[in-house]
Amino acid sequence: MGAGMDRSATLCRASERDGRSVVFGWYIIAYLFVAGAGSGAFFVAFATCLWDLIRKSPASERAAAAVQPGFYLAPVLGAFSILLLVLDLGNPDRILPLVMNPLASIVGVGAWLLGLFVLCSGLLAAFSLVVREVPRWLLVLLGTPACLCAVGVMSYTGVLLSTMVSIDFWYSPWLVVVFVLSSLTTGAAAIVATETITGTPAAHQNLLGLWRVSGVLTALEAIALLVFLLLQAHGAPQAIESVRQLTLGTLALPFWGGVVAAGFLIPWAMHGLRRLTGRAPALLISSMGVLTGGLMLRYCIVGAGLYSPLVLSSVALGL
Repeated sequence: MGAGMDRSATLCRASERDGRSVVFGWYIIAYLFVAGAGSGAFFVAFATCLWDLIRKSPASERAAAAVQPGFYLAPVLGAFSILLLVLDLGNPDRILPLVMNPLASIVGVGAWLLGLFVLCSGLLAAFSLVVREVPRWLLVLLGTPACLCAVGVMSYTGVLLSTMVSIDFWYSPWLVVVFVLSSLTTGAAAIVATETITGTPAAHQNLLGLWRVSGVLTALEAIALLVFLLLQAHGAPQAIESVRQLTLGTLALPFWGGVVAAGFLIPWAMHGLRRLTGRAPALLISSMGVLTGGLMLRYCIVGAGLYSPLVLSSVALGL
């Protein structure tokens, strides 16, 4: 087992020395995080506004007003994630196949989904800047395909890893569930953080409903992550070793400190301490904790998977 782990690390370092982009380096980790947060933010914003359209009430109007930053965050984060992917690929010879043959690889499908998501969400954001209130028909016309693409992007960030059969730790449908829930929680947290920083005290009041929903989503994410780790801890030897590295080995500090403490415990604590800390600090601290946890979750999942014995070409993103 030790030889296998050393070989994996050596191969990844070798690609860096050769001047090529590192397989699943920080660009890809950030890409998975930013794409998930952007698509999650749009899904949360669109679903909330759709609820307001279907069942108009004072509560739904307040919720719809609170999630408006999600429509602006989505195309910005989506475009930034595309930039991260381009930076990781580096060579134009690796970028053109994604554009010309989107169905040739999972990365190609994800890149096209992301591009369509940025286009539709960007158009909706642009219209909302021009007109004071976007007409319902336009919200549905542009928002529906953007929402479908957002679902695809949220799922794709987990599918990309879970379909790599050579890495036992990633090979589980529960990883897709974890990443989808993490995208929703980080998307909601991005909205809460943005509105807390830029909004008024009245806007902070409107955020409480979304903040409570975010707390529930975070709990579901924690349960899904626990199920995933328990299943992998009783799976193949390589998956067991990855879980050990994640919980007790070299990745224990970012996992317990970044994922568990920052991503779960601190946000939950803020829900209980809101009256003591004040509304705005509780909203901001909890949302920043969720965002930190979402980034560290992808770092830990990717890092733990790379402890499995593998051949470098098996994780070359299908290119």
